Amino acid sequence: MKTTVELDASNRIVLSRELRRAAGIPRRQRLRVSATPGRIVLEMEANTSGRIIKRGKLKVWTGAVPVTPIEEAVEQSRHYTR
Repeated sequence: MKTTVELDASNRIVLSRELRRAAGIPRRQRLRVSATPGRIVLEMEANTSGRIIKRGKLKVWTGAVPVTPIEEAVEQSRHYTR
């Protein structure tokens, strides 16, 4: 989806509901912003509100599950490096 947004009177950018839905951005989500000449990039911050705990032989994430499609999550895990 492509759209044009205008700055409001206070020089703020407001993202419409349709644009947020198309990008998969939930309500009150924190965004990371980077800027280069002529370009501003918004990215969702990683979910760090949980932790990994051990239950028996398994390690379990206690935080909220991100809204990443399963195919993308599997692909990211295959190419994960520390």
